[in-house]
Amino acid sequence: MHGVSLVDYQTQPLSPETKIYRPHPPLMLPRRLCSRHVARRLYSSKPETDFRAAPTVLGLRQAPIVDRHGWLDRKKQKLRDLTDYDKAFAAHAAERKHLVEEATKSYFADAHEMRKHGGKMYHASDKLIKAEKAGYMPDFEGINLEKKPVHTTDLLAGKVSLMSFVYAKYGEAHVNSFNEPFLQHFKENPKVQLVEVNVQENLMKQWLLRAFVPSIRRNLPDERKDNYVLLLKDISRVRKMLDMSNQYIGYVYLVDEQCRIRWTAHGIATEQEVSNMLGMAEYLTKSP
Repeated sequence: MHGVSLVDYQTQPLSPETKIYRPHPPLMLPRRLCSRHVARRLYSSKPETDFRAAPTVLGLRQAPIVDRHGWLDRKKQKLRDLTDYDKAFAAHAAERKHLVEEATKSYFADAHEMRKHGGKMYHASDKLIKAEKAGYMPDFEGINLEKKPVHTTDLLAGKVSLMSFVYAKYGEAHVNSFNEPFLQHFKENPKVQLVEVNVQENLMKQWLLRAFVPSIRRNLPDERKDNYVLLLKDISRVRKMLDMSNQYIGYVYLVDEQCRIRWTAHGIATEQEVSNMLGMAEYLTKSP
């Protein structure tokens, strides 16, 4: 610096022509608009730990009736029902309520609910529903892996059953966490069985599922093939009475020999839930 010390250089006044470079401060976006914060909110939020009580009233109030009539006979019965004013009015009111609920429900409602509670809305009860208060499992008409029609009531009657429902790939891990220990525990007991229902309500995906039937039949263990049911229809009206509110979750029901729902669970099984399920099933096999 030709004899000018560093201290002198820093303290010397600058001429008016000297331009000083001052970097602009970084642009600060509101926190709610930052992509990192948005991603954290969407994908890293912790599930809520406030669980609701397990349902105590499920299913039908009367025993299910298996409808073995053909398509034409069912259409004729619907026409006859239209002449019954009270029945037609009640059916119209129920259908209107259902349509309003479906129209006001967000397309992503199930996904948002999964983010909220992580797939576990309640812990299964540690007590059986009393027989006199238990509702009946509705009858579902589907097809088996041989693509032959089957009614679930015919499968359930006369045996203690664990009945599982899965709607999406994500729910398979849920039901398997109950099904596998159940099969392992009761594999030698002829009074107990597992009934699996694979539900697909989307019309396009129904055709895909039909195409994958040979693959399902090939990969499924032999002891599970006879009671595997494909339900290719919209059962949203029936799901409500079984408390199956989210299609990403797998559900299981313990059903007695009279097709009454005595216990239910969902999501990934806990050790306590598996222990209770096995003990309750043992009790049902010995009860009159």
